[in-house]
Amino acid sequence: MNVRTGSGPWVWRGEEEGWGCGADRVRPLDHPALEARAITDGTHTLLVVRERAVGRPSLLRSISPARVDEAVYGRALKECQDWPLQSIWIEVGPDGLRLTTGLGGVCPLYLAHDAGRLTGSWQLMDLRAHLGANWLEEREVMRLLTGFPRYGHDTLFTTVKRLSERSTAYADAESLRLVYPSAAEHAQPSQLADHIGESELVAAFEALTDHVFAKRPVAAGQTAAQLSGGMDSTNLAISLALAHPGVITPCAMLIGGEAGPQQEARRRAVIERTGFAADVTVRAADHPVLSPGGLRRSRAQEISPLDEPHLEAADALAQALRARGVHTVAAGFGGDEIARTRRASGEPPRTPVAPSWCGERVCDLLSEVDNGISPATVAPETALIALEVATPLMARRGLWTVAPFTDADMVRFGHRLPVEWKKDKRLLHRRLAARALPEDVVNPPLRENFGHLMNTAVHRHATELLRGWGKDLHLTEQGYLDPAMLAETIERAAVSPEDAAPYRTGLYLITAVELALRAL
Repeated sequence: MNVRTGSGPWVWRGEEEGWGCGADRVRPLDHPALEARAITDGTHTLLVVRERAVGRPSLLRSISPARVDEAVYGRALKECQDWPLQSIWIEVGPDGLRLTTGLGGVCPLYLAHDAGRLTGSWQLMDLRAHLGANWLEEREVMRLLTGFPRYGHDTLFTTVKRLSERSTAYADAESLRLVYPSAAEHAQPSQLADHIGESELVAAFEALTDHVFAKRPVAAGQTAAQLSGGMDSTNLAISLALAHPGVITPCAMLIGGEAGPQQEARRRAVIERTGFAADVTVRAADHPVLSPGGLRRSRAQEISPLDEPHLEAADALAQALRARGVHTVAAGFGGDEIARTRRASGEPPRTPVAPSWCGERVCDLLSEVDNGISPATVAPETALIALEVATPLMARRGLWTVAPFTDADMVRFGHRLPVEWKKDKRLLHRRLAARALPEDVVNPPLRENFGHLMNTAVHRHATELLRGWGKDLHLTEQGYLDPAMLAETIERAAVSPEDAAPYRTGLYLITAVELALRAL
């Protein structure tokens, strides 16, 4: 969009182009879970893309900009601000434009401003003309290399900003300015009333989960639920399947390894005792991370370094779901809030520790880890970061993610949950027990994760790539990495997958960033 040329009349040009005004355009993501609406008062035009909500009256009913008076326009703006689900709205006027996002975190919008033009996309690499190794945001690099991500407007590149939750962006001919919202209010853990026991608390959690799912229209036959076997996704999948017996598709990436048989047996028990449609799975080992023919290496120019680490397997699962006709997936992002006890006020903030392979530039920035970040968010910060990593990949394949644990009502419930019910996700375990599931489903003896697969990927593929690049790394040239210590670490990881384990996250991230930078 050219923000120097003023605002002419906006029109709807169809799904391929979206809304247009001269050469400018805004193209909504086309998905059954979303709706696009527009109005104008003759001076300003309001363009809205949001999740569909059940039983929510609306002044916005047309995808073509309908003419209204100033009073109706003002009420429509208030409606956007009060929308209970994820939404983005754009106001275009003579003085530029304003973009605002509500709650959520699925497919966040990235923005770049250059020479009076504003470009935006929920896919970071769509903005590759504004990306480059010379435009790295040093604090974000530090956060990445120390494993200490923070949520806010900054991205890995100084030239691109993220429209974080409840934020507003102002764009005119001269600049792009982003403004954070006020900090979200968070409740403290409370105590259960005397007459409330385990069964009542479990029932309250189930009722709340049903309420959160019911906020959106559910096309049950085209909806999947992630069922990895973890406490978060399993509880949500069960609730969704109980509400729509026999038609919800369970799905997962299978971890294999020592805990693989346990994961598969636990999933099978849940599916058989609850009532789902046919299962959809992929074996993650069949789609290795960083493999030569995989997406991250063969299509590096399209893959963000922050995309899902197990991108190859996740994409295979997404394609299998689309082949089944699924377009919406319920996921367990944010479930850790049920178990998290917030840091007491006055308690010193945590600070990152730089791994040995980090250069002096990273060490010098450690004290700035919290600079410029978002104030307290409604949904957990960790969930918003996870959604940013996982959901663009799914949307590229036509899948919209629903994350009930990030819903404001569910978050509030998690905040107020007594500490003894938070510990080790006790509530989620007891809910599974209340459903008469086997003990190994309720309390699995082995940890289930992809660690062994990432160990192998780093041992085989990351070390090969990093050895080949040698000291010719963008992060090394700019002082973020110590070349001698990095080379030593690479050689240790090259010995065996087990030897790679302590370094897997760091070496994977360095490799992913370098692949993306070399593709720009």
